[in-house]
Amino acid sequence: KHAAKTRQFVDQIVSVLELDDVRDRQIGALGDGDALSFEQRKRLTMAVELAANPAILFLDEPTSGLDSRAAIVVARAVQSISSTGRSVICTIHQPSYALFSIFDRLLLLKKGGQTVYFGELGRECGDLTAYLSRACDDLATKAMRHELDDGVNPATWMLSACVAPEDFAAYYGASELAAENVKLTAAAAEKAPGSEPVHFATLYALPFWNQVRVLTRRQVTNYYRSPSYNVTRGMVTIIVAVIFGTTFLKPRPGAVHDFSNSFSRCGLMYLDVFFMGIIFYSSAIPNMVSQRDSYYREYASRMYAALPYAITFGIAEFPYLVLYSVLHVGLLWAMVDFFPANDGFLWYLFFFFLFISLLTYMAQFLAAAMPNQQVASSLGMAYLAVTANVSGFAISPNDIPGFWRFVYWLAPIHYVFEGLVVTQFHGANLRVEDVPVPGLARDPTLQRYYASHWKDSHFGGYFAWSHRWTNVAVLAIFIVCFRLGTFLALLRINYSSK
Repeated sequence: KHAAKTRQFVDQIVSVLELDDVRDRQIGALGDGDALSFEQRKRLTMAVELAANPAILFLDEPTSGLDSRAAIVVARAVQSISSTGRSVICTIHQPSYALFSIFDRLLLLKKGGQTVYFGELGRECGDLTAYLSRACDDLATKAMRHELDDGVNPATWMLSACVAPEDFAAYYGASELAAENVKLTAAAAEKAPGSEPVHFATLYALPFWNQVRVLTRRQVTNYYRSPSYNVTRGMVTIIVAVIFGTTFLKPRPGAVHDFSNSFSRCGLMYLDVFFMGIIFYSSAIPNMVSQRDSYYREYASRMYAALPYAITFGIAEFPYLVLYSVLHVGLLWAMVDFFPANDGFLWYLFFFFLFISLLTYMAQFLAAAMPNQQVASSLGMAYLAVTANVSGFAISPNDIPGFWRFVYWLAPIHYVFEGLVVTQFHGANLRVEDVPVPGLARDPTLQRYYASHWKDSHFGGYFAWSHRWTNVAVLAIFIVCFRLGTFLALLRINYSSK
């Protein structure tokens, strides 16, 4: 029953604002072929505010930036709102006569916030023109015509009173109209018998988990309707897997039995996860930035709190991250001759999923914390570039200079790369031919050379099978920190222009 009443109320708002023909369309980005126009967005913003069923609606320059036809459509929407019994207060600059005449009362201000006129417009603006004509006669001004000529817009004519050398504000202050308005204001300010101040038990209309539920449904729908974001990521995921897979395609079994082939598998794992992580990072930033403005507006209106927003941004991403991880790793594993292990596929899938999730959530954090998309993208890419150099692939961990060693421990790719290497080569007992370690009596196994604490191993004993769960834990901590950072950025930082 409650849901039916809510639907009826929403349908009424959509009808009043003439949005029926676009009710199932996405807002989109301005300029897109199927996106809402600038004028439709204005009406949609009014509809969002009307959803709270306010008694008074304040509109700041609702027709600014619109052509005359679009301005009339918005003005008609304002008039329709007024017809529902709500008071509508607008700020407006130099309106056309058709637009100006829809209003009932006018507050005309000059520089300094001084009142020139406050009262009824009257039929065909008769009350306004009569008052200003009388003021022109009494002040004997020569700055404007004392009568409104035929065909002249009264909204244009009245502005002359705001810049005339005569003090129209003082004239209004001494007028009977001003005295009447003071009495009306005093009467309206009096507390009605038995009335109490408006009080709400909670800051938000919806309980916390209801906010999460509503926002989750909205985010999931939004992601489903965003093929430019999700389909593109999916296609890149498949294409990159095919490219890497066909590049490293080898006959089976036992293709990995020498240093060249075994180390090339390390390079494949490193490039694969790092490249895909950058793809997911780069695509997540504009998606998050595009949703910031709606968050700022709804948070300021106390529609939703910051925490439900932060939670649902992560929830909406999760199924896509799982799906793309399975697609990518499944295709890659089917083509590349990784050294077989019973759980090697699951480990690769797990670490791949953790890394693309980490960079996606890092992108959301930076998009929420930085002033614009360019700064967020540049800062994140700089961080990834620096950490990539000291992650253990380009330089063995024991060869990293001391003053860069701290970056090694702050590099997410280091934990992913180590986790992939040790889980893929664990249990691999083939011996590495032509291993570049002089003085060995016999060649070491793949496991000993790549996934052990042996000091002469390729990674100097830093990469070991025993570290695998530590790597998982550190990556999980990174993800939690970025999710927490996103929440704090949404809560404390606001880059809205108004």
